[in-house]
Amino acid sequence: MKKYAELKTILAIGVCSVVFVFFAACGSSPPVRYFSLEPVYESNVNDGVEKPIVGLGELRTPNHLYRSQMVTRGRGGELIVHDFQRWSEPLDQGMHRVVAANVDSLVENLTVIAFPFDSMVRPTYRIYGSVERFDVDDAGQAVLIVQWGITLRDGETVTAPGRSRYEADASNTSDPAAAVEALNEVLAAFSRDIAERLRTAIK
Repeated sequence: MKKYAELKTILAIGVCSVVFVFFAACGSSPPVRYFSLEPVYESNVNDGVEKPIVGLGELRTPNHLYRSQMVTRGRGGELIVHDFQRWSEPLDQGMHRVVAANVDSLVENLTVIAFPFDSMVRPTYRIYGSVERFDVDDAGQAVLIVQWGITLRDGETVTAPGRSRYEADASNTSDPAAAVEALNEVLAAFSRDIAERLRTAIK
């Protein structure tokens, strides 16, 4: 009977130890950090003048980016999901918002709106495409690969669809904030290309 009581005591201590370790581990989890993509260029002030409208999107995004967690790329095609580093908004919406704001700042005589836009709005120009890659690798390099083109309202091609690649290096490979800044830079480079094509189209 005494041995049975001792065994119960040992088991109870063991269970308590496991529970303590579990809660201690939970208590040591790092806090979740939230990040947002941001335009590199300041938006133009609306001067009240009616301008041709450019619809930015839809830019289709890879399925693995439809999540709140940030995703980086490891070696051998590995995708790493970071549970404690998250986006403050759906990533595809952030991309549309930022590129639209950048292009709107770069081309003065156009108004650029981001997808999704009101069904009553009929843009004069439409930028469409598909994002193949938008991430940062283990060396801290941000990469955007996108197929895109520009059409008129009636579907006539302004810029034939083609593939573009943009790269930028993060200033600190261990800092997610630096990775986000590098992602902002590749979106800015994409925005500059769109702006140049639009300037040519409206001449």
